[in-house]
Amino acid sequence: MKKLRETQITLGTALALCLMACAAGIACCYAAFGWRTQAVQNKLREIDAIAAEHYVGAFDAETVADYAAVGYITGLGDQWSGYIPADQYESYQMNTEGKGCGIGVSVVTSGQGIRVSLVYDASPAQQAGIRKGDWIVGAEGLTVETDGADAVIGAIQGEEGTEVTVTVRSDEDGRTRDETMTRAVVVQKMAWGEMLADRIGYIRIENFHVGAAEQFQSALDELIADGARALVLDVRHNGGGRVKEMSEMLDPLLPEGTIMTLRTRDGRETVYSSDAEMTDLPVAVLVDEQSISAAEFFAAALQEYGRGPLVGAHTTGKGRAQQTFRLSDGSAVNLSVEQYYTPEGNSLAGVGVAPDVSVGLTEAQQADFYFLIPENDPQLQKACELLT
Repeated sequence: MKKLRETQITLGTALALCLMACAAGIACCYAAFGWRTQAVQNKLREIDAIAAEHYVGAFDAETVADYAAVGYITGLGDQWSGYIPADQYESYQMNTEGKGCGIGVSVVTSGQGIRVSLVYDASPAQQAGIRKGDWIVGAEGLTVETDGADAVIGAIQGEEGTEVTVTVRSDEDGRTRDETMTRAVVVQKMAWGEMLADRIGYIRIENFHVGAAEQFQSALDELIADGARALVLDVRHNGGGRVKEMSEMLDPLLPEGTIMTLRTRDGRETVYSSDAEMTDLPVAVLVDEQSISAAEFFAAALQEYGRGPLVGAHTTGKGRAQQTFRLSDGSAVNLSVEQYYTPEGNSLAGVGVAPDVSVGLTEAQQADFYFLIPENDPQLQKACELLT
């Protein structure tokens, strides 16, 4: 995501401006409708009066309003809620819908540069021959060495139908080349499978965005058709997504029963369930410290139903579901609106899911996570061992 606009003012001044702009911007709303929170009204009106009389500088109202909104959401004390500036909302929305506009890659940045961790199917990058593991060293005349990774990534992003020239260094032979591609809206690669040794099917689940369930089902059907006798399901480094997608992915893996329950502040519940039809293949699930939200509940449901062992590291511990509310200026707030619970009624908030078999990765393996091959992945090897 892009950074908020930078301003050359002190922190104290910024806070004063934030509150002043927020108060000024909603004064008319207060006159018509009143405030829902008296403390907010009192504080902002008082600071607004002081700033209006004494502040001598100029400021950008939109920038200050953005920071004021960030401050308000931060003040809720909920790490899962957030503010989305108007200029970031479109890309945010596309991402949750399992899409993106660009050349169709996911990347990992480090001190060594920008490395391609995933190439989406039928994307401009795939058509240009860019492969997982390749290095992006520049774009549009900018270089990682001179201008930094963020600047190069920013140069690659752009509007659908426009061209971008990217400088790529092959991970195989070290050769550097320029590839000119037309930016396009692409579907993310969210779930895919491969057959490992001993006919163990492996399915990597990158996230639970819209369309993930369909990709998962295709991978599952293909592995079963190819004769898989067991499954390893990998939700490590998975930041979560839609509960509906997650429940649809669990349905063919679980017997009839509850998958997840969501409960609002006034006690209203939404229950997701599975039917009786399911595969009887043995299952193991890979989890780690970056398995978050839907990824945790995916693993917890399989664990509570006794479908197979969880292997890896303790998960994050998120227990709230968010809803995005669009604001009148095009920005949005992503707010925690529901608590959610496992099939047995447990909350994972601040608790997470403990693996049945703890297996860690070295620092080097963690840094190289997206590029580990099965033989060098101790967590995957342990899961396969348990299924053998």
